[in-house]
Amino acid sequence: MAHNIGQMFYYGEKPWHELGTELTHAATLEEALSAGGLDWTVSMKPLVLAGEYQSDVPQRQAVVRDDVKPGLPGRVLGVVHPNFKVLQNRDGAALFDSLFGQGKRVYHTGGYLKMGEVVWLMAKLPESIVLPGEDTLDTYLLFSNSHDGTLPIDIRLTTVRVVCNNTLTLALRKKDQAHVFRRGHSGRYEVVKAEAEAFFASVLAQQSDTQTAMEKLVKAKCDDAAFEAFLKTLLPDPTRPVTANTNAAVNRGYETRLATVADQRNQIMQVHLRGHTVANQPKMVIAPAEKTWWGGLNSITAWVDHVSEIEGDRYANAMFGSGDRLKTVAYQKILGVAGTV
Repeated sequence: MAHNIGQMFYYGEKPWHELGTELTHAATLEEALSAGGLDWTVSMKPLVLAGEYQSDVPQRQAVVRDDVKPGLPGRVLGVVHPNFKVLQNRDGAALFDSLFGQGKRVYHTGGYLKMGEVVWLMAKLPESIVLPGEDTLDTYLLFSNSHDGTLPIDIRLTTVRVVCNNTLTLALRKKDQAHVFRRGHSGRYEVVKAEAEAFFASVLAQQSDTQTAMEKLVKAKCDDAAFEAFLKTLLPDPTRPVTANTNAAVNRGYETRLATVADQRNQIMQVHLRGHTVANQPKMVIAPAEKTWWGGLNSITAWVDHVSEIEGDRYANAMFGSGDRLKTVAYQKILGVAGTV
């Protein structure tokens, strides 16, 4: 999935990605839908072959934006199975707002990717996580939904480290509760609403556990050698294909992947050892990491959010794409390495 911002808004300091319309206050649901360009609907339309109007494609349907006239670019958002049940932006946002927003000004960002294939809203929770050394993480609940079938309906706990705007998705850790909230487009949205309310209650109940786990990472020592070894497990060398011995093109591709992964590990290590000044944001200076597993985690999140080379938009990659997945895996692995799980 290409990660490009179509439209978005933000409240607070200008984001490091320098995108979006600035608001002077956090938004209500209605304000968020308007500022994020989300006040439109979608429909399912049958598919036929171009110029062959009797040759239909019954096993697929197109999802189209109703506010874009037929024939114009950006009308078709995706092609999905006929059993796919659309969740309209307003309905999804109302479901999300019912968890704790309930008409209050809680929305700090929101919008859509590309032409509307993926939509999102992020609402600030009342309580922040404050760690030793006055390291503060603001906590948010992030809602996202896709109209092209690439992502399920998703609600997750997300933190933003105030000192450098590093973002991190957190999965819940109780074995008897869902770690994340993801639901398919089944059309049973009243059931989804009830399940989302139960998930949100578990988020609030476990927030203190999350803070405790992070406090342990702050105290858990991690020298440079240990962190470098960890990076080799997080970003391991690719396996050399058997055909690389006899196929020069395959071997060149393997060597390119090998060099790319090694360069990524080296870049993270440089952020870890020397810090980083964010391009176009001279006031945002990422300090060298503390010799703890918390410092190691923040080196990885800083690299993903501010340094790594990506295709498309950096913010979308960090929040919804491969960057988000890498940070989540790193967090879970570091919890295990540091003995907090």
